[in-house]
Amino acid sequence: MQSLARLLSRRTLSFLSSLAFSSLLWLPASNASAAIVPYLGEGSPILGASLITTGGEVVATFVTGSGFYDNYLYVSSPSGPFTNADSGSIGSNWIFENHFSSPGATVSLGTFAAGTEIIFNVLADTHGGGFLNWYTGPASRNADGLEHAFVDAAYTGPFGGVMVGFEDLAGLGDAGFEDIRYTFTNVTVGSVPEPGMLALIGIGLAGLGFARRKQQ
Repeated sequence: MQSLARLLSRRTLSFLSSLAFSSLLWLPASNASAAIVPYLGEGSPILGASLITTGGEVVATFVTGSGFYDNYLYVSSPSGPFTNADSGSIGSNWIFENHFSSPGATVSLGTFAAGTEIIFNVLADTHGGGFLNWYTGPASRNADGLEHAFVDAAYTGPFGGVMVGFEDLAGLGDAGFEDIRYTFTNVTVGSVPEPGMLALIGIGLAGLGFARRKQQ
């Protein structure tokens, strides 16, 4: 009977180990393609990735924009001079606009301590259908539950820095992520796991620890 209990404990331990490991394999940072329209200097675009500062001044450079909607870029967090206080209207403090900004135009966003996540917000004017707000980072930040921006830290194009591209259509539409694209200096890619995925990992690791204690 004791041997059977030990066998079951070993099997439980093995299962929970596999659960925790497989959960890590499915973090959002592994999302990396969809139908992203190719661009010069493309490296490894990652959907749903976050932007983490490495310390110092962060300078944004406009690359390109397209689409029917007018897209206005803001900094959602940390709150500052480029934060839109009213997500239902166009503020005058936007960084870039997909139709008005010129390729190569630069804007200093200020100095940030290393390790700060900058969350960027695109306000899309649909011209009659209201405004849509999309954010960098995980899908949970967006009203339709989808990732609306990619981050490419391996970008080698003429503007340098880390490339970001947004898709402005609810439900992603053609998922080209070319509606507004820009680069930033002194940032790197970080991943923010979805709450459900974090819970799954936590359950697996907690069960793993319990099984080990029981086996001892």
